[in-house]
Amino acid sequence: MKLTQIQKLLLSNFLTGLIFWYGIEKLFMASIGIDEVGVGLVAAVALISGLLLDVPTGILADKWSRKGTLILGSVSLALCSLLAGSSPGLAVYAISMLLYGLYDVLVEGSYQAVVYDTLREEKRTEEYSRMIGWAYGLFLVGAGVANVASGFIAEAWSFEATYYLSLIPCALNIMLLLTMREPQYHQLERKERIIRELGKATKNILHIRLLRILTIIMISLSLMELFKADFGQLYILRYTNDAALVGILWAVYAFMWALGSIIAHRLRTRLTPLIIASTLPLILIGLVDHWFGLVIFAVQIVASSALDNQIETRIQENTPSSVRASLLSTVTAAGTAASIPMSFLLGWAFRDLGGFRAVQIMAVLGAAVLLYWLLVGRKALHADDKLLAEPGILPVLTKD
Repeated sequence: MKLTQIQKLLLSNFLTGLIFWYGIEKLFMASIGIDEVGVGLVAAVALISGLLLDVPTGILADKWSRKGTLILGSVSLALCSLLAGSSPGLAVYAISMLLYGLYDVLVEGSYQAVVYDTLREEKRTEEYSRMIGWAYGLFLVGAGVANVASGFIAEAWSFEATYYLSLIPCALNIMLLLTMREPQYHQLERKERIIRELGKATKNILHIRLLRILTIIMISLSLMELFKADFGQLYILRYTNDAALVGILWAVYAFMWALGSIIAHRLRTRLTPLIIASTLPLILIGLVDHWFGLVIFAVQIVASSALDNQIETRIQENTPSSVRASLLSTVTAAGTAASIPMSFLLGWAFRDLGGFRAVQIMAVLGAAVLLYWLLVGRKALHADDKLLAEPGILPVLTKD
């Protein structure tokens, strides 16, 4: 059976998520002598790499080839896995994260843009939120399957084996991406001057008050995601250090995130409940230090996944194809910049103050975001309510 363009993109995202070392990464880092501050340093290295390369790679995708940047991203992930699995200590592992940062920015923005343009070519843009939700959901299903396997692979062979086995899905993904074609709609719009168009698109986003507020919230979500992705396993390790169980719990995290992505399109008019559900659980687990916080955390993961989908969908709907990857890269670069000092703060907090104090830092952030939305965001929600109408309809610009 011949796969359609969209089916290839969905399968590609599943393979991108099928990385076996995610689920036991912090256990491996501890085994080679990397402590909590080292975890923060490694996260910062990946973030700095991403920050420096985010916008340039977005422009590269828009001016050259989004298919090409997706392939380069898979190559970078494979090289990162190979180098990280061979690391004897902090220095080499940190260098491998430079490649991970490159992978992240090569794929971020390009994937969403090629999905949107493919649907636009097929006159199905109203399906974007649902389709990107399924795409990210499949990515996380792949990650979840790999996370469950990771602990058992580590116990049967070694931590290093999880890194080397990850080369297989990377190679399969590269072969799959080579069979794809570039959407014609993107090619037709390349004639515009990209920097000028990027400026116009950014101005359009900033002039829509609701989108401006949602962009700020999206940056805050990136800080919450930093805690979950880079320090979540340290939080789990406070309750268990069994490799198989850590892998399973990390898989639950991935499956919860997948669930949020898959149901996100049904929650287009539910921004306030999504923001409450993305912040209130953080506040609650910051009040009581108990293993049940892992359960509450699962609720936050589902909600923040759906919220991220809805914010990104609104940005896509108000951005021309010629700069779609570039603008998303600009937004994510802002989140990355904010995450760099936070990675050092969380690493220090975990080592010197304890994991619960690090959780309370996230609780304060969650409270601030919730208050910002309730006091400022809800007013903009009513003023720019056309953003909640049928997808694909551009709203009237609303200035403060």
